[in-house]
Amino acid sequence: MNNTTIVTCVEAGPIEAQVLMLAESLRAFGGSCSDLDILAVKPRRGPKIGSNTLREFRRLHVEFIDEKFNVELDWWNNANKSCVMSQLETRVSTPNITWMDGDMVVLQSLDDLSPADGTQFIARAGEGYLGSDGADNNAPYWRKLCELIEIDFDRFPEINSFPEGRRIRAYWQTGIYTYATATRLGAAHYDTISKLLSSNIGSREAGIYHQDQVSISLAVQKLGLQYSEYDARLNFNINTLAKDNADLIPMSEVKILHYHNAFYREGLDWAEKYLAQISQDRRELIAKYIPLTANASYAARIYRKFLKSLRQRHVEQLKKRVVLY
Repeated sequence: MNNTTIVTCVEAGPIEAQVLMLAESLRAFGGSCSDLDILAVKPRRGPKIGSNTLREFRRLHVEFIDEKFNVELDWWNNANKSCVMSQLETRVSTPNITWMDGDMVVLQSLDDLSPADGTQFIARAGEGYLGSDGADNNAPYWRKLCELIEIDFDRFPEINSFPEGRRIRAYWQTGIYTYATATRLGAAHYDTISKLLSSNIGSREAGIYHQDQVSISLAVQKLGLQYSEYDARLNFNINTLAKDNADLIPMSEVKILHYHNAFYREGLDWAEKYLAQISQDRRELIAKYIPLTANASYAARIYRKFLKSLRQRHVEQLKKRVVLY
């Protein structure tokens, strides 16, 4: 039996191509992980997924779930993952469950994604610019959040942030993470992000963003979970907003590439020099899907635009309410 189930979210538009690229790359290059179950969830209202995407899901043995899990927080994109995980962790039969962002592509054979023996959670270390050592400019923000959910920030273990290598209290990047299903971390994560979004607490450094990463870091500590860490090669970012970090690891060593916005037409010329460093079969698979486009009917694009505008109003209201720490 497989020891984990992979979960991701899909919605009409560019995310369809992203999730197909993720699934096909895992099936082709994932090694011992290539036959893991993959669940692609459409968790909130929006245009229908394209018929071609559904056919490809069947070909790639991806189970598509169209259920409106995210209703209360459907205006906040990053609430999708915790909401979905909170629902599916009670349904899967594997001892672990893995979240993967849609904007990832598998480039090398993967070993076991599960937490190391004696631990219940594994992820890559988060970025130092929002992390805190407990005595820096970010500390008031973290202490305020810990006060909200009644935990002690001074009891957080220390890790080295990535990419800065700065000593910070445990803060995790959530592009990919795995946890023991029985811990019900998904439910704790969703409960925590719900509290954060209604608390009016913001960060002087990041404003209202990165709530999914902050909230899972808080939830891990709230549950008292023991952690292990993914090597950065298992979740390596290239991002047109942080170009200087793209040379930190040779592309030939990267196992999972987290490409963020780099595969849209606007960033593709820059990204091509990194894609040129990987083998031809990997480049050919990626070339099937890029540049990422809207890839939807006119009616679907109008519907998506309407929902985006509607949801953005909630985001703007939150921005006006928050107090920055």
